[in-house]
Amino acid sequence: MKTLDIKNAKIIRLVSGEEIACKLDDSSAEEAVKKSRLIRLKDPMLIKYVPQFTEMGITDYIALVRWVGFTRDKIITIPIDKILTICNATPEFNERYTQIVGKLANVKDNLPSYIERNMNKEELDQSKRYDNINEEKLEELSDMINMPSKKIH
Repeated sequence: MKTLDIKNAKIIRLVSGEEIACKLDDSSAEEAVKKSRLIRLKDPMLIKYVPQFTEMGITDYIALVRWVGFTRDKIITIPIDKILTICNATPEFNERYTQIVGKLANVKDNLPSYIERNMNKEELDQSKRYDNINEEKLEELSDMINMPSKKIH
């Protein structure tokens, strides 16, 4: 049974336009992928291009961020019909990707404080009040946007 190259990082372009850096899981044999129509990505990282303004002009800074946040899952399964192309990463990119993934394994994901702790009854009531206020403001804005035009021409 033939397997895909799982040793080196891959760059995957999705139909959504996102570019993902990852390694392929060792269970991603070509026959298994063809049969299930799914592919398993190991440690997927979203490639973000951040423009930087320098004296020489505009350059791109490339950042790798977790593609799926707030999970400890190392393997993410996606349908193969969501993939446009899979390319091999350069040796330099592969080395840097491996370093970043290794460092992230030891980093704890901190949740925002309002998620991490339980809210008391007073805080819950207050948040519900804000929700109602925001709904009223949205309705007012919607009414203003839907007003007929007063233009003559």
